[in-house]
Amino acid sequence: MPKINILDKHVAELIAAGEVVERPASVIKELVENSVDAGAKSVTVEIMGGGVSFMRVSDDGTGLAFSEAPKAFLRNATSKTLNKEDLESIVTMGFRGEALASVAAVSKIEMLTKRPEEKTGTLYRIGGGEEISHIETGCPDGTTIIIRELFYNTPARLKFLKKDISEANAVAAVVDKLVLAHPHISFRFIRDNKIVRITAGDGKLYSAIYSVFGKQFAASLVPVEFSGQGVKIGGFVSSPLFCRGNRTMQYFFVNSRPIKSLKIMAALEEAYKSCIPTGKYPACVLVAEIDPREVDVNVHPAKTEVRFSDENAVFDMVYFAVKNALLNAQNVKEAQIKMPEYRPALFSESSSSTEKSAHQQVLTPTLNASVAEFIVNKPLTAESEELPTISETPISEHTAVSIPITERVSSSVHIERPPPEISQTPNPYRLRIIGELWKTYIICEEDENLVMIDKHAAHERIRFEVLKKELTSSSQLLAESIFMTFDMRCYDALRQGREVLLDSGIEIIPLDNYVIEIIALPAVLTGSDVEAVLHEVAEIFAESNGSEIGTEGIFNEVLHRIACKSSMKAGDKSLISDLETLANTVWNDKSIRFCPHGRPIITTINRREIEKNFGRA
Repeated sequence: MPKINILDKHVAELIAAGEVVERPASVIKELVENSVDAGAKSVTVEIMGGGVSFMRVSDDGTGLAFSEAPKAFLRNATSKTLNKEDLESIVTMGFRGEALASVAAVSKIEMLTKRPEEKTGTLYRIGGGEEISHIETGCPDGTTIIIRELFYNTPARLKFLKKDISEANAVAAVVDKLVLAHPHISFRFIRDNKIVRITAGDGKLYSAIYSVFGKQFAASLVPVEFSGQGVKIGGFVSSPLFCRGNRTMQYFFVNSRPIKSLKIMAALEEAYKSCIPTGKYPACVLVAEIDPREVDVNVHPAKTEVRFSDENAVFDMVYFAVKNALLNAQNVKEAQIKMPEYRPALFSESSSSTEKSAHQQVLTPTLNASVAEFIVNKPLTAESEELPTISETPISEHTAVSIPITERVSSSVHIERPPPEISQTPNPYRLRIIGELWKTYIICEEDENLVMIDKHAAHERIRFEVLKKELTSSSQLLAESIFMTFDMRCYDALRQGREVLLDSGIEIIPLDNYVIEIIALPAVLTGSDVEAVLHEVAEIFAESNGSEIGTEGIFNEVLHRIACKSSMKAGDKSLISDLETLANTVWNDKSIRFCPHGRPIITTINRREIEKNFGRA
């Protein structure tokens, strides 16, 4: 049997540090949470070189006394937990007493701190877990911690860090979450000597969202407010018309703590189930307030996961909060559509107060009194869950091919004539159209076979092939530039991939505050849903490193998205003539058997198989 050894204290500290300090972003998270717990109203985060070479976090919190400074760097030392009873109701961000000790074990630290009632402050230096100096000095109220040479004594950890730009983006993502979690605190984020984020700290979540994600995203949000069963849900969710291709814009907070929760995510997406297409995901900033005794935050070293005592109650409250918000927003939209009909009466001096009250009721959405009343008295019908209809005007022959998602008026789109790119040439091998199943599959008969065709997948593949033929390396200058705001990760990815985009006909200019100006686009992209496509392209760059994708790869992805957005959709109402043309085009072109995403388009069942099921064969 191997001999059991007691680890050296220094080695044990390095191993323990690995549980808390994964990268510069995790250090920033721990330090800012300490500032929050210290009652700070203003926090400044500064990094250089991705945070590996230099990090500084300054706050105007309560600070530490001279004698307390060394204790803060001892393991299991904390001012936030006294006994085991305190663990049953944790209200602070940090409580383990491991953060500073872990950071000090793998870096060189300077801490300047001063309490408001004291005349002088404290300068404390520590490196590799060993104290270097501890002296009095002059400094402002609060605490400033400077960290240099992260992982200088653990080269094995250092080599696994990513490029500086990736580490800096990870820090930015952490800062953004903290901004959303604590809108009452004014944050300032400085990256490589450049201020990239300043927030008001006015206590309003919407202001924090606006600061982080910009005007376009904030304008697409629907407010959420609901409570019951000891849970209060607030925040904002995206309108069904502005959902995204992934879950990167879903932010969840419990008692001001950023968390990951599959339960809350499932409840959110269940509320959108009949409102958005498959493969699209809502964006949100949802805040849950729950009795601390009903939440266990001590289940993960990084405190990013929590456990609820009643997960079903949390699921129900999130679901009904989001569903009610969407229905409420739909009622408001419908009232706005009807507004011109009532405008003369609303603003006429001769109209009576009774008339005004009646008209105002049309414009005032109402929430249900309780979850029980919501379920019993106002069931969610198929009609109530449809998106608000803005216009019933049929789509003309000029717009039938390219339909931006922001301009699609409802889930039922009537196409006036067959899409022009579908072949109209007579062919001796024609299918007999029987009908349409679930507004999704075209049912056809061909000799001794039953043929089923996925209309969306088929039309998408045809559109994709046509767009590929139209693609040229030339681009068209836009009459008016398009301005889009991205998160830091996507912004940097697009900035690095400018040459690849330019080769593909997309010309961009990176501006300040993570704004991208689009000045030229290829002909196939003009008139399509540019904003949605560019957001998804940005995600492709960010996830796959745009410089390694290449022009062909990135533009194939762009064309996939254009083709998908401008094709017939499952659930759309379609003319039988459109379906017949589409079905025969697919049947007579053997190359059209899979959509651009690889899903099958067509399947056949022969007569023998069918008759066998009825006992005739």
